[in-house]
Amino acid sequence: MKKNIYTGLITALITPFKDDKIDYQSLENLIDLQIKSGVNALVVAGSTGEGSSLDEHEYFELITRATNFVDKKVPVIAGLTTVSTQYALNKIKKLNELGIDGIMCTPPQYIRPEQEGLIAHFKMVNDATDLQVILYSNPGRTGVDFSDDTLIKLAEFPNIVALKDAGSDIERPLRLTTKLPSHFNMLTGDDGKAVVYSAHGGKGCVSVVSNVLPNQCALLQNYLRDGNFAKALMLQQKLLPMYAATFAESNPIGIKCAAACLKLCSHEIKLPLTPARAETRAGIEKMLKEFGKM
Repeated sequence: MKKNIYTGLITALITPFKDDKIDYQSLENLIDLQIKSGVNALVVAGSTGEGSSLDEHEYFELITRATNFVDKKVPVIAGLTTVSTQYALNKIKKLNELGIDGIMCTPPQYIRPEQEGLIAHFKMVNDATDLQVILYSNPGRTGVDFSDDTLIKLAEFPNIVALKDAGSDIERPLRLTTKLPSHFNMLTGDDGKAVVYSAHGGKGCVSVVSNVLPNQCALLQNYLRDGNFAKALMLQQKLLPMYAATFAESNPIGIKCAAACLKLCSHEIKLPLTPARAETRAGIEKMLKEFGKM
C-alpha cells in the first residue's frame, strides 16, 4: 500500500491574480515559500484557491503548472468541488493525466444527496482513479455531511484514504479512530481546531493560515506529531487572533488580504467574492505586525 500523503501540515494554497489572470510568478513564489517552510503537501484549486470560480481552462492550467513547478518536492493535491457525479468523473479523467498525487473531493453541492447517494457517488470516484482521494466534509458549503457509518463504508474503498473535516464535529475522530482502517487519516480543515482535533486522534491540518505563516503552522504540527501538547497549546494560543482576523470574512477573502499585505500577491479575488473591507485589513495587518511580518 502506498504511503498516505495526507498527514501533517497541508496548505490550501491561494490562487494569485493580476489583471484578472492567474499570476504564475506569484504562484511560484508562494510555492517556494511553502516548500522551504517544510509543509507536507499542497492543495491547489481548492476552495481557498478559488477553484470553483475558475473556468475549465484556468483550472487545469493552474494545476498543471503548479504540479510541474513543485516537481515532486511535495505531494500536490487537486481540489475538486463537484456539482454532480458525472461532472466529477469528467474532471477526474483529465486530472489523472496531470501528474498530481491526490484529489480532494467534496460531495456534490446544493443537491444534498442521501447517505446512499454519497456512497454510490464516491464508489464511482474511487473507481475512476488510482490517485489517493481525500473526502472533503464542509457541510456549511455543500449542504450535506458524511455519517459515521458512511465514512466507515467509504474507507473500505482502496483509493479513499483520508477525510478533511471542516465541520464542527470535533468528536468525530474520537468515535471513529478504532473503527476505520489504520491507513485512513482524518485531518481538520479548521486552523482553530488543529490542537483539539489532533488530541482526539486526527493526523494533521489542511491549513489556510499557513499561506502566510507556514513556519509557525509547520511547527505546530511538529509539536502535535511529537505529542508535545504543552508547546502546541502555547503556540496555538498565539495563533488564535490571527485565525480570527483572517476569517472575519468569507474564506479566502481574509487570507488573500494577508498575502497581499505581505506582497505575496495582489488583492485581486474572483467575483462574487470581493476584496477585504478596511476594518478586516486593519485587523490582519495588526496581527502580521505582531508576528514580525510587517
